[in-house]
Amino acid sequence: MSGEDKDSVERVSEEVAKIILEKGITSECEEMLTRAFGERGKKALKLVALKRVKKYVLHPSKRVRWIIVGRNEEYLVFPSVRYCSCKDFFFYVMTGEAYACYHLLAQRIAELSGLFSEIRESDDVYEKVIASRIFIG
Repeated sequence: MSGEDKDSVERVSEEVAKIILEKGITSECEEMLTRAFGERGKKALKLVALKRVKKYVLHPSKRVRWIIVGRNEEYLVFPSVRYCSCKDFFFYVMTGEAYACYHLLAQRIAELSGLFSEIRESDDVYEKVIASRIFIG
């Protein structure tokens, strides 16, 4: 994994978000993401288009938690440390075979473009409901 991979994730995500803000989700967005990230890029854009990126703002702590609603599960994403709770992250990102899973890409694009749902919730609800669904052992 090179620094170029990180730069590519940031640069392409920013370019795609700019297009989304100016023109909406276009075939140009899909082409750019597919060229840069293959199938992961296409899947990330689909998640953004379907508004499956959720930003939870918790109170009173003011913590922010990003949840990506996948096909079968919900995934917790911590963009500041580039972490996702999905299997793709575990098998490919952690081993260095990929820089980011498509959930991390989707979160980045959604945050930059503003295409996410913001949910305000109490810390208690997060701990009891959201965290318990994601960290089932």
